[in-house]
Amino acid sequence: MAGDEEVYSAFLVDLDSPGCTVLDGDVPMSGQRMEGDLVLDDCRVPAANLLGEIGQGLRIGIGRITLNRLLHCPSLIGAARRAWTLSVEYATHRTAFGQPLLALQAIHHKIAEMATDIYAARSMVQATAARADRGEKISVEANMCKLFTAEACFRVADQAVQIHGKAGLTRGHEVEQIFRSLRMFRIVTGTTEIHKNAIAKGLL
Repeated sequence: MAGDEEVYSAFLVDLDSPGCTVLDGDVPMSGQRMEGDLVLDDCRVPAANLLGEIGQGLRIGIGRITLNRLLHCPSLIGAARRAWTLSVEYATHRTAFGQPLLALQAIHHKIAEMATDIYAARSMVQATAARADRGEKISVEANMCKLFTAEACFRVADQAVQIHGKAGLTRGHEVEQIFRSLRMFRIVTGTTEIHKNAIAKGLL
């Protein structure tokens, strides 16, 4: 404690250390485990494992969260691009009313909207990553990237399900799995609302 302020420090802990236990977390809708609680019970951590400086733990933690929000984005974009590719392939070979789905203007519009969302998200993330590489502060921009990318990529997945119809709703179909995964990332590492709050706070 320093006055009335709490001081946090960060330490590196070997997960194989005596007294350290990793618990299984809940299984999210994607079906893939992404988290787990750490229980430290009489786990001795040497002073040499201090990460950064004493009292800088909160700053380090928040900085890592900010970077994680940016680093999640390429995975989301990759999943959205896969959903787009699958949709084009499906619409090319699936026939309706005697012609391929891809011949319909409504499908053209969906394909165009999906590609535009992917391009916009990719451009934002590349620009912000370049700023991070230059050592610039990206707290606002990282939140913008995560907010836009999560929402845009989910829109892509939603359109992909719509294009695939019943197949896109079938458990085990790749598009259905992408849809579940991308829906989850509108919450993981910060909800849409949390990102909006952070962006506004950083700007105002």
